[in-house]
Amino acid sequence: MATTQKKMKKIFLSAALLIGINFASMSQDKTGVGIMSFTYVQGAASFQDVNSIQETVSNAFVKTKRFNIVDRSKMDALKQEKDLQKSEDFIDGTVIAQGVSLGANYLISGHVISALAERMETAPSSTTGQVTITYKAKLSISLKVIDVATGQVITSETIEPKGGSMLGGMMGTAPSSPQAAISKAIKGIEDKIDDFVSKNFPASFPIVEIQEKDSKGNASKVLIAGGSAFNLKKGDRLKVVEVSIMEVGGKKLERKKEIGELKISKVEDENFSSCSVSSGGIDINSKFEAKAKLLVITKD
Repeated sequence: MATTQKKMKKIFLSAALLIGINFASMSQDKTGVGIMSFTYVQGAASFQDVNSIQETVSNAFVKTKRFNIVDRSKMDALKQEKDLQKSEDFIDGTVIAQGVSLGANYLISGHVISALAERMETAPSSTTGQVTITYKAKLSISLKVIDVATGQVITSETIEPKGGSMLGGMMGTAPSSPQAAISKAIKGIEDKIDDFVSKNFPASFPIVEIQEKDSKGNASKVLIAGGSAFNLKKGDRLKVVEVSIMEVGGKKLERKKEIGELKISKVEDENFSSCSVSSGGIDINSKFEAKAKLLVITKD
């Protein structure tokens, strides 16, 4: 009897260990991203400001908790190999090979077009004759996403502060030094960089369970395999797509067809969230029961 209990205990512990490993693997299944050393033209920006901009871009990826960021010191080793032609949408094979060896699925290339501060003077005060000196920054950066699997640039975007590349401020609040103006401008593009990450790297999760149905049999509540480990929050809106493979011109292409929308009602833990179905309940339920490939994707 004691021997049987010991065997059962070992089986239980082994099963628990395997479940733990599966959960760990799920939470660690993140996209590898390498932030390449940003380039700039001497006189258009300083090394310190370029470094700050690169850190801002890196932080935008880090804070989502959805990416494995390649160590910066390793990425710096690619700097000598990097030779992105400004007019071409591909990158040299040596860089791609090294990116693969570092575990990167994508490389982020950045070029600081301008990070300069311009001196501004007010007219002399009618009472004191004093002139107020402030500064406004001219900031513009170009970001590219390179797919390591193909070596192609899959997206490119120029990012500037709201209101254009020139960022100043009302008198009394405008920066009083060149560095303060540039720092303010860098702070001013954080939201746009966050949008760049969200738009080009939407997170996706499978539906693991239909938790509730309405009187007509439509899905009204579902459980998804994504939680706090991916920075999901209560109230986040997500779209549900059906993924299928279509052959076009001899090539197999992946098609994502949107069939519904969800809203996170509760983040249960780092791996799971409960969601209410905002639309598409009938399709979500029928496709799930038919074992179609469904993915839940973060919205832009």
